Amino acid sequence: MNNVKISLTPAALKRAASFTYAAYTISLPAGSLGDLVARSAAYAGGRVVFAAADQSLTLFGAKPLRVWQDLTPARLRQIQQELQVQWVDLTPGGGAAPCLMGGLPFDLAGQPAKFWADLATGYVILPQLLFKQTPTGKTVTLLAPVSAHLAADLQELADQVSALMAADRPVPAAPPAVTGTELAVADWMKLVDRSVAAIQAGQLRKVVLARQLAVTTGAHFDPVAILHRLAAQQVNTYRFLVESPQRAFVGATPERLVKATATEYLTASVAGSAPRGATPAADQQLGAALLADPKNQAEHQIVVQRIAKLLAPYTTAVTIGARQLLKNRDIQHIYHPLAGPRQAGSHLLDVVAALHPTPALGGEPRAAALAWLREHEAGRGLYGAPVGWLSLGADEGEFVVGLRSGVFSAQAGRLYAGCGIVAASHAATERAETRLKFQPMLRGISDSWTIKRN
Repeated sequence: MNNVKISLTPAALKRAASFTYAAYTISLPAGSLGDLVARSAAYAGGRVVFAAADQSLTLFGAKPLRVWQDLTPARLRQIQQELQVQWVDLTPGGGAAPCLMGGLPFDLAGQPAKFWADLATGYVILPQLLFKQTPTGKTVTLLAPVSAHLAADLQELADQVSALMAADRPVPAAPPAVTGTELAVADWMKLVDRSVAAIQAGQLRKVVLARQLAVTTGAHFDPVAILHRLAAQQVNTYRFLVESPQRAFVGATPERLVKATATEYLTASVAGSAPRGATPAADQQLGAALLADPKNQAEHQIVVQRIAKLLAPYTTAVTIGARQLLKNRDIQHIYHPLAGPRQAGSHLLDVVAALHPTPALGGEPRAAALAWLREHEAGRGLYGAPVGWLSLGADEGEFVVGLRSGVFSAQAGRLYAGCGIVAASHAATERAETRLKFQPMLRGISDSWTIKRN
């Protein structure tokens, strides 16, 4: 990569003059994209990372050219459509399309999520440096505003990539010791009871409540270090980082919201939870009990039926895959894949709007569940919200559900965990489930923590 020169012909520069932005893609040497992320401290406050659970794709965007907040799926679709006609690819032989990366808010109409600061209402960037790794190779797509200095600006971006690749990887610091405090436990358990009563009275079928664990450290939280620990610890998960100047949202979620390829939409139902067993036999027994448990079966069927119904208008047919167990390090879930060929003229962000929040994150009926959450629960920021990427070429991309996650300032953070409340729910059991769901992030941020119970 050293001394790579951007080569633009007069014809290419003339073509670029009709556009707002110009892109140029460069192939990179083999190696883990995670190494580049680890070296990227110079870009702190403006990084987004998305890593697919099956290792098929990792994206790393840095150096935002533009940033958007106060987002809905409809607003993001408008942004996508505006940008799709504003850029030109100047790569000889053709290159990759730029992407939008980041997260939408769980509910823009919900209560304020003050701790989230500049991430509270969504945060999406258009990166000038977009690194992409697939099983077939690694590239970086440079994006610069079109000006009289376009060739020099693209070369400057290429030089920054060279410097990043040549930088020494920092020596990892020891994970910080952490103190945690479960917030508003008594109020939350009362809310579980009130929600069960509302369900039994026929106001709702299901509502998903979230609670928070505040964490602090005398050292500092390094979001990239947390991301790397999660990658090592949490197999079968999507890892993500959405970083602004004030906050960093990091997580390892098991749940895809929707992926759009050129030909199909793919989604999944993940609902119902049980711990992992200490031995293979114990793990198998816990999984079998989860599949047979009436409460978890009922909760999961609500989610499957609703997702299939919501996806149907955007496909020619919905296929529901076999029920199975999705196993992560600390927890296992009931899982159904769903997919369907794309309906002509459909758009990814319309599907995002239709699916989010699924009954696994909001409730059923959705409107009634969201109204309940707006009245009774503090704002969630990006927790449980769509997080991912969106191409500015074809209408392709992928969004996951921002679970098993936390939002951090330098020395403080909030971890989130949710649970589905149905007529048979009990507050003490749901609290125990959320404690289990805090474990992946606690382990991701530290080897040593003290939790204050209240």
